[in-house]
Amino acid sequence: MQAILSNGFQGVFYHSETKEKAIIVVSGSDGGMRWANEIASVFSAHGISSLAVAYWKTKYTSKTLALIPIEIIQSAVLWLKNNGFSKVGIYGVSKGAELALISASLIPQIECVIAVSPSCCVFEGIAKPAYSNTSSWTWGGQPLPYASFQNMEISLIKHIVKNREFGFTKLYIDVLNRHKSEENTIQVENINGPILLLSAKEDAQWPSAEMGKLICDRLRSKGFLFPYHHEIFHPASHILCPVKTKMRLAYRIERQHKNECEASRKQALKVSLDWLVKL
Repeated sequence: MQAILSNGFQGVFYHSETKEKAIIVVSGSDGGMRWANEIASVFSAHGISSLAVAYWKTKYTSKTLALIPIEIIQSAVLWLKNNGFSKVGIYGVSKGAELALISASLIPQIECVIAVSPSCCVFEGIAKPAYSNTSSWTWGGQPLPYASFQNMEISLIKHIVKNREFGFTKLYIDVLNRHKSEENTIQVENINGPILLLSAKEDAQWPSAEMGKLICDRLRSKGFLFPYHHEIFHPASHILCPVKTKMRLAYRIERQHKNECEASRKQALKVSLDWLVKL
């Protein structure tokens, strides 16, 4: 394990015996490094060198999930290339899946994407206690076009009490129906390699299965030349990545089908490891 705080990003590198390929790991809107570190260590234990990268909520990154420069990922790619890895992929979870797909669409040196609980477009940033009124991401110093939450009813407590779980699927569906456009849709057809999408049929956090289908529809319509696959798990929750967290209990499906959801996580990891053979 090697901590990195230079070269334009903050990260932790988990080395394995693999010399040719490496994968960047970014976690979701939880922020920080904990999940990214945990996932990267799992991949490393399975023979894939992994670089966990922080993009917000640390001492050295943004304190809000808004206007995050995609160049953080570009710098991580360059670091791996300079350290002898000829092939670089990226694995992202939830908001990190959004980041992974956007980054790969802009950075051709990324040659494989695994997007867990993915997004099909750029959403408005998050700046507690409300949304940021700006994009989540920037590229070349310019905010990326985004799907706005303007004029949408947003009440965390109301959603939790009403649905008896943490999640905003209906809200995100409304946003997609009202504000999704060609400009804020991720240009996934520009990705320079295979794409794996993993989502849960009952994802309560946001409609990852529906957004995964939209991504595949776009790839198909654009004549995407690389392999792509969307696997939908049932029963499963938004947390389809190999992490141990009590947060999973915030989802009703996890409380009702604990063992099945854990089995889905294990299967999602297996599918991810098999997919990385393509990198």
